[in-house]
This record gives sequence, structure tokens and C-alpha cells, in this order.
Amino acid sequence: MKKPSYKILTAGIIIIIVLAALLLYFRPMEMSDLINEDYEIRITRTEVGVRDGEPYIDTKNYNDLTEEQRQGIMSLLQQYTYRRTPGTLFSDGSISGAINNYINIYAFEDSELVRTIIISDTGGMSVDSRVYVMQEPSALIQDILGVVE
Repeated sequence: MKKPSYKILTAGIIIIIVLAALLLYFRPMEMSDLINEDYEIRITRTEVGVRDGEPYIDTKNYNDLTEEQRQGIMSLLQQYTYRRTPGTLFSDGSISGAINNYINIYAFEDSELVRTIIISDTGGMSVDSRVYVMQEPSALIQDILGVVE
């Protein structure tokens, strides 16, 4: 009986390691891991469009969230996941596509900005200048607005 070649065995091990690394890299991550329970949260909602033939940008800030609202947002974030894309490592945080509705979530610790999250209705998401994707971003945007409005 022939012994297996070390080259074939080594190639097999390398393939297994690469596949495992790819699975780990592209695994879904919890949105709730992005914001610590102790962070102060501020939110800005922006809607862009055309109304009566004129372009508009509507922005609303939610700077003074109650503890109940903050807890509601933290609870919502536990229900959603996001994941890396092939371009995440090399991105500059720019979300591509025609974005009509998005929210910015700013997290502060001791009055210092520690995290910036932008969630667009197109599925693109930016976290601290890195682009990710998520499913059902419009639902999360509406859920968050339901808590803060």
C-alpha cells in the first residue's frame, strides 16, 4: 500500500485552514456588540429625495434619549446581525448606491466619540469607516425610529 504524499496532505491542510479563515471572516456578527451598555447614544436620521420636483434633505437629531429609549435601542440591536464583505478591509467607509434613508448612531463614552455607525436603507452599513452589509436595514431603521420618536 502506498503512503499518502506529504504534498497532498499539506495542500489539504492549507485548504482546510483557508476555508476556516473565510468562514470566520464572513460569519454574521451581532449589532449589539458594537455599543456598550454604558455608552451615551445619539442618533441622526436623514432622508433624501425629491418632493414636488424639488430635491430635499430632511434631517432630525435625537440627542436627548431617555434611559427607556436607550434600552429599547440596545434591545433592537440584539435582534440584528451584520457581516464583513470582501472589501471591508480596504474600504474607507463610503456606502455605495442611491441612499434615500439612513441613520447615524453615535456612541460616546465620557463625552468622547468612540463609535460611529451608519445604517442605510440599501443594505450597506459603515462602522468606524469600514463598510459592512446587513439584511433588512430598512426594518432596523424603522424600528429605531419607532423607539426614539
